[in-house]
Amino acid sequence: MLRAVVVLVCVVIATGLGVWGALALASLPVDTARVVTVVAGSLLALAFFIAPAGSARPDPLDPASFALLPVPRSGVALGGALASVISVPILAVVAFDIGLATASIAHGAPAWIAVAGVACHVFTCALFARLGYAALVRIRLGGRTREGAVLAVLIGIAVVVPAVSYALSASWQLGAPALAIRVADVLAVTPIGAAAGLITGGSTAISIVAIATLVAAAAGWALIVRRAFSSLPQAPGAQRSGLGWLGVFPRTATGAIGARGVIYWAADVRYLANLVIIPVAGLLPIVPLLIAGVPADIVALVPLPIIAAFIGWIAHNDLAYDSEALWLHLVTGVRGIADRLGRLVPVTLFAIPVLSATIALTASFADAWDHLPALIGVALALTLTGFGLSSISSAAAPYAVARPGDSPFRQPQRLGARGAIAPTLVLILTVAAAVPTMIPAVETLLGGAQLDDDVLLRGAVTGVGALVVGVLIGALVFQRRGHLLVDVGRAL
Repeated sequence: MLRAVVVLVCVVIATGLGVWGALALASLPVDTARVVTVVAGSLLALAFFIAPAGSARPDPLDPASFALLPVPRSGVALGGALASVISVPILAVVAFDIGLATASIAHGAPAWIAVAGVACHVFTCALFARLGYAALVRIRLGGRTREGAVLAVLIGIAVVVPAVSYALSASWQLGAPALAIRVADVLAVTPIGAAAGLITGGSTAISIVAIATLVAAAAGWALIVRRAFSSLPQAPGAQRSGLGWLGVFPRTATGAIGARGVIYWAADVRYLANLVIIPVAGLLPIVPLLIAGVPADIVALVPLPIIAAFIGWIAHNDLAYDSEALWLHLVTGVRGIADRLGRLVPVTLFAIPVLSATIALTASFADAWDHLPALIGVALALTLTGFGLSSISSAAAPYAVARPGDSPFRQPQRLGARGAIAPTLVLILTVAAAVPTMIPAVETLLGGAQLDDDVLLRGAVTGVGALVVGVLIGALVFQRRGHLLVDVGRAL
């Protein structure tokens, strides 16, 4: 009871602050108010969709709970949609949206459009919560809220850190910056931001997207109710509990390998030591460069390529770390493509929030938000190329590493130079493949050239191409050298 009261008080305080901030938008320039309205509304809609991942309680409006009762399916669908609006979070959204609408009307938006936008945004958030509960049912079954919370945190870091970094570093004195306006324009024609864009008196295109999103969400909820009524509800005893990440990922070879990899990367000190080294390696050159007199805005550009290259490189010997389970993949006939893709899952989950935060901080300290596509292109080229080359290296040239339970700094003796050549070659080839992307990026960031779109395109093409080719070659090597890999695993 006390916990519920504390949560309610916190929600009331947060809602009050939000309404006060929304009303304060009336005194700001029109562009600034529109950007804040669209971005805040988009984040709210996204939050309602992903919040069920971290919920420890079952869905109180789960249609499967009514499947065996003598109630009509249409009544459950309509009643569930309407009942979802009568909740504390949705009521907080209503109050916040009314403040946004008041500010938009003060800036000249038609009152009836602003009110329609509020209604559309409220129902969109409510239906997104319904869809979120249904989409994340595998996380909630068996009480896997810890894994769901981890996914929600990763997504939050990838979204919130760039948004906060930009909001704090950009100059808002003369109105919203050009990049913020561009982001708001893009969000306003997406399903998560169209309803918020309608509050500001959006265009015809925004209105169409907002209505289409609402109709699609309602149709999705109706299909979920229909499926629940056409299948028997799962008995509590049949819920798969205790599987953790193995119960979250798809029940395929790739999903199983990826889930097991996430467990290992999160618990094995050998993996954790490698992960900790990555940001240290990126930040290490900063102090010497500053002491040498290099301008701070140029120094701020250094960590990103280093971190991106090492993230792509870190999986180059993943198979050796996992040698104890390697025989299981081979005797069960796991395809090489499943093994290669599955082993990239944990490092990808690590890469998304880290690179997102690193790119945002780099743009903030280097004052390079106008060149954000160039920074993203460099990160894509280095990281994805590293993934592709690592997929080949871990199958073609695994080398001895510390045994499970040993200190990661206690490396075994190695015969030959494979332990030095393989990782060095992967890192050199990663940087070499990204050079065609980094050269125009340097010209853009330091020379004033306007090649941002070209850098982004080059980075995406280079990275995706190297990833696809590397995974295919690595899969072929894994399947052809399976018997040799078993021997290597035993020797390691």
